[in-house]
Amino acid sequence: MVKMQYIGHSTLFIENELKIIVDPYLKGKGWREGLSSWNPNAALSVEDVEGVGLDLILLTHGHGDHFGQTLELMERTKAKLVASNKVCNFVSKWCDEQKLLSIEPSGKLKINQLTISALKAKHRYGLEGLGGDILGWLAYDRYTPCGTNMGYLISVEEKTIYHSGDTYIVEGVYSPDIAFLAMDGFRTLNDREALEAIELMKPKVVVPIHYRVFKGGKKIVKKVKQIIEDEEVDTVFRELVYGEIIEI
Repeated sequence: MVKMQYIGHSTLFIENELKIIVDPYLKGKGWREGLSSWNPNAALSVEDVEGVGLDLILLTHGHGDHFGQTLELMERTKAKLVASNKVCNFVSKWCDEQKLLSIEPSGKLKINQLTISALKAKHRYGLEGLGGDILGWLAYDRYTPCGTNMGYLISVEEKTIYHSGDTYIVEGVYSPDIAFLAMDGFRTLNDREALEAIELMKPKVVVPIHYRVFKGGKKIVKKVKQIIEDEEVDTVFRELVYGEIIEI
């Protein structure tokens, strides 16, 4: 059994033999990250995570609402970081390079019984490269590089977990046990794209994430849920509240 807690926004805490956090945008301002905005409704703070322990941090990309309190977590726990080459190079200024595990799309890491596959992802409006870096600089008080935008397919205990990151495309994912899909319709999936992705990959369970930022996100989630239920799609749609736990 794999336990997952939805912390808020795009942040996911996974527990089995290892403790993993994806995109740690947590409660409380990260002083070194210089976040001009943070996630006050998140279910966990850095102190909470430190208390339970952490083995891995997975970053889909380096924008502040995903990079979050990564540096503090790496300082206060034994966690290693899985991220793009550019983000790992940035973090290496503060952290031991032995704690950095670089990965790019199509790459794969195996850690104990855990397999992490990096998948292609793409912001709408081309917010990668220099454009993504400029966005990060403008939106947050401290620069963090966007790096390569990725989704992750995590395989553990014969279960597969997909985290989309910020993307409007979904490729290379087939029949996951659970899919966490960003659905804000602005930088990520709109309702049509979300339904197409669900039809293509056929997950057992879908959980929407990253949809409370923009006004249209909640409408997109409501519409996708309604269509799935009306058309009796063979997928369970679960809208989680911050802090809620789901097991597969």
